[in-house]
Amino acid sequence: MSSTEYLVGLGLNMNEAKALDALISLGPAGASDVHRYSGMPRNKAYESLERLAKRGMIEIQQGRPTLYRAIGAKAVINHLVDEYSKGATEALSFLERKQEELKEESDFQNTSAWMVRGELGVKRRLAELIYNAKGDIFVMGGYPPKYALSVKSALKAASKRGVKVRAVSMIRPFEDVEVSPDDSAVVEFRTVKMTPKLLEKIDTYDQKIIDSHRSISGNGAMVIVDESTAFDIVDDGKDPKKVTGIVLRAPGVPRIQKATAERILGLFTKKM
Repeated sequence: MSSTEYLVGLGLNMNEAKALDALISLGPAGASDVHRYSGMPRNKAYESLERLAKRGMIEIQQGRPTLYRAIGAKAVINHLVDEYSKGATEALSFLERKQEELKEESDFQNTSAWMVRGELGVKRRLAELIYNAKGDIFVMGGYPPKYALSVKSALKAASKRGVKVRAVSMIRPFEDVEVSPDDSAVVEFRTVKMTPKLLEKIDTYDQKIIDSHRSISGNGAMVIVDESTAFDIVDDGKDPKKVTGIVLRAPGVPRIQKATAERILGLFTKKM
């Protein structure tokens, strides 16, 4: 990217960016000099210089011709960053107000299911959910616990701020595992403990629970946040672009999912 493109990214329009770039390159200069250096029309050069002056990024020396001087590269960037940060804060406040209005006007947040595609997008959405958790986080996935470990720092931070965190990695029987102390401090590694006698005691309901969650020992994961939001991650382990995350908000459903998963863990698994 060119310097003018970076300046545009910080909030200037293209002509303003060209005028500022010209002044920093030339030093004190008139509108005609800026026009010749930048290639923009003379009237656009003058208009851009006046706008930059009003924003406090250049100084003016009256005379024949009138001269313009940038306040300095570092000072300009600091000024633009401050403006950008202030604008971002105001935009966030505005958008949050609109979001609250939407919550008040409809029951959209009460029952909804939204899809996130791609491994990177799924991990970003997961981190956001963890960051916004208020009281409870439950994560259950296979081995290795790719998604739990991708937000390990966020899980630690949530625990420190008083959120109850439980992250479980289900390991297949006889699977070789390598677990670092740092990972085991965040993730609980478990495997099945079913014996022939225990299998005889499984009723139809329990079997349905096991069947419906059998894929959890694969590459995907199930995340429940505050017992109100479920984030089910489907990952076949082959193509990161095909990874899908489904955010589900429905009264009672995430809580049931969590209770079911915990029932499986309690009945049929043991800690490694």
